[in-house]
Amino acid sequence: MVSLDDDLIQPFHLNGREIRGRLVRLGPVADAILNRHDLPPAPAALLGEALALSAMIGSALDFDGIFTFQAEGDGPANMLVCDYRGRGDLRGYVRLRRQEGEAVGASPAASLLGRGSLALTIDREGDRQRYQGLVELLGDDLPSCAEHYFQQSEQLPTLFRAVSTRGPDGAWRVGGLMLQSLPKDPDEDKAAEDWNTAQVLARTVKPQELLDQSLTAPELLYRLFHEDGVWLHDVQPLKDRCTCSADRVVSVVRRFPEEEIRNLADESGKVTVTCQFCARAYDFSAGELLGETE
Repeated sequence: MVSLDDDLIQPFHLNGREIRGRLVRLGPVADAILNRHDLPPAPAALLGEALALSAMIGSALDFDGIFTFQAEGDGPANMLVCDYRGRGDLRGYVRLRRQEGEAVGASPAASLLGRGSLALTIDREGDRQRYQGLVELLGDDLPSCAEHYFQQSEQLPTLFRAVSTRGPDGAWRVGGLMLQSLPKDPDEDKAAEDWNTAQVLARTVKPQELLDQSLTAPELLYRLFHEDGVWLHDVQPLKDRCTCSADRVVSVVRRFPEEEIRNLADESGKVTVTCQFCARAYDFSAGELLGETE
């Protein structure tokens, strides 16, 4: 069953407080992305959480371009990348170390990623300069790693919750909550008190509430913040959409040395390049990739 309250971001702010937030719900979009990569359960759940975090952070930035959430570590899942585009397009993948791929089925997030770094990148359309913040990968789970990033890099009090699991029907579902204090209130004592109160309320959210298809986003937010009231903004739909294309693949591969490109070809001279995000395969001749004309 497809829910009308799926694959969306619900922006909101708390009445009378300089605090904004995002609630994300992913159903068919998450299921399509996570099943595409044929991952063990724990890395797949980790990727689902990253999709939620990417959507919430990226949509809060309110810009045209690509927001990238990337974690790299020395653990079995040594790279995790998600892209969010301003139109609500999502894509993501997690890379496993081949020799350890069979041993990560039940590992917690901290063990999967290991020691490493978390980078958030903003690539604005029409702007040649990219903004990237980089911090050490610290936290018991991916949401707490994201909280550490905002504490260290942006110095904005931020709370994240994210959950990713298969439902009773076997389909993946993902839910997430983001709360952030904005540096607008001149009364620092009031701002601190408001943030402490909002945090306490937000931390009462249960994983099942973030996933429950029968509980709409407005109903959940009212349940959490009804004491002071919550203002809802326009819902933004989310889509499973990759930006890869044959032209983009050619542009990237042509940066490789000629010998390396020729070594990629099979016995028939064909080179197959597979997008890590959407798993689409592109076939070329070595000559095409080298820019040779027949």
